[in-house]
Amino acid sequence: MIYFKNLILLSLFIIMMVFAGCDSSTKSKTIKYSNGYVFNGVSFEEKSFVVKNGELNYSLSAKFDTIVDLKNKYIIPAFGDAHTHNFDDVAKFDSIYKAYIDEGTFYVQVLTNHYSNYLRLKNSLNTTGKIEAKFAHGGITSTGGHPHSLYESQALNYSWRAMLDPTKKDEILSSKLKKDDAYYLIDSVSDISKNWGEIMSKNPDFIKLYLSNIVDRDKNIENNNIGSYGLSEDVLAKIAELAQENNIRLIAHIETVSDFEIALKHNIKYFAHMPGYGGGIGDTKLEELVIPDSLLEKAAKNEIVITPTVSFAKYYAYKWDGTNMSLDTLLLKKKYAFLRRQLIRFKEANITLTLGTDQGFTTLAEEINDIKQINAFSNLELLNILTTTPKIIFPDRKIGELKNGYEATFLVLNDNPLENMNSIGGIILRVKNGIILDKNFQNVVQQCI
Repeated sequence: MIYFKNLILLSLFIIMMVFAGCDSSTKSKTIKYSNGYVFNGVSFEEKSFVVKNGELNYSLSAKFDTIVDLKNKYIIPAFGDAHTHNFDDVAKFDSIYKAYIDEGTFYVQVLTNHYSNYLRLKNSLNTTGKIEAKFAHGGITSTGGHPHSLYESQALNYSWRAMLDPTKKDEILSSKLKKDDAYYLIDSVSDISKNWGEIMSKNPDFIKLYLSNIVDRDKNIENNNIGSYGLSEDVLAKIAELAQENNIRLIAHIETVSDFEIALKHNIKYFAHMPGYGGGIGDTKLEELVIPDSLLEKAAKNEIVITPTVSFAKYYAYKWDGTNMSLDTLLLKKKYAFLRRQLIRFKEANITLTLGTDQGFTTLAEEINDIKQINAFSNLELLNILTTTPKIIFPDRKIGELKNGYEATFLVLNDNPLENMNSIGGIILRVKNGIILDKNFQNVVQQCI
């Protein structure tokens, strides 16, 4: 027992000796990473590089003061979550933040959030070495539409099923507790000028538009089907004009092929979902969710970006028997087959894809696991989608690739993800803007000169 105690003390002493005379923080170091395999978008190349001032330098003559021996491990860019509602709950912030760091997701795009929560949390994000996030703040919809009815159900302490309860619909419809914080209501073109100043005063990074079942919008309003509609097409058209004038990105929530077609007509380029994401709710007629080839060709020509959000399939495959919800495994299999066919068609049409979960309680790992099960992409294709998502969220940044002069933000894996995609769950080192995030990084630093 005394032997092991002394051995531990000796090990601690050796670590202290290694770092004697040099700062153990990687913020001030110039680090050479040697003996690693760097992902170049096609394969892994054996390379060494130096990280200085948060940038990658592949010059053989670059000076350094510290060496990290990667011992033949695999280096890839960090991931991004292009559709989340995380970082909108103060109580869950720490656990969600840690989950993102653990899985290697350092960039996120929050597609609708409470502005009030953003003000409370913003100082914990978007600084060197921290997760970086872009925020829509409130999304734009119409009275009773999605997500007005959802946010107000929550504000009234109801579950989402309250939207289906005839005895609660009017109460939810008239409630405006979260208005101008989590959402804005624009029912007509004349409402835009009344709200636009308020929307832009909060400096959103982009604007989230809710387009749900546009073709059936009037019928759904008449039948009081709250939560099943969004903006009208004339409102969409005017907001698209204003967004172009203000040089701000629009990201559209869509449900149907018609929503997709109408959004394309008004030059929307970013889509928070694919039409029929999750294979539709319940036992949907999947053939109605197939995008015609001509429309896919137009979408590719317009260089649009789609976040499929396939993980909704397992939620949409649950059935309610009046008392309990249960997963219909045969229905889920049917939805996965549909999603696989559509994702392959997107790939063949050269549609740019990003990954995101559209959740406020889980992180990107859920979407990654589900899209792997659908099996529409090779390991190389999926790795490229994962690692290029950050530069679509932050298009003006040198991220998403590991080129000379790019930001030194990367993950080190034990095994080659091109051989086994599950290896992305085996991260042994995380670096953001040149800063090693892992607290036990001393175990990999070999020399301090």
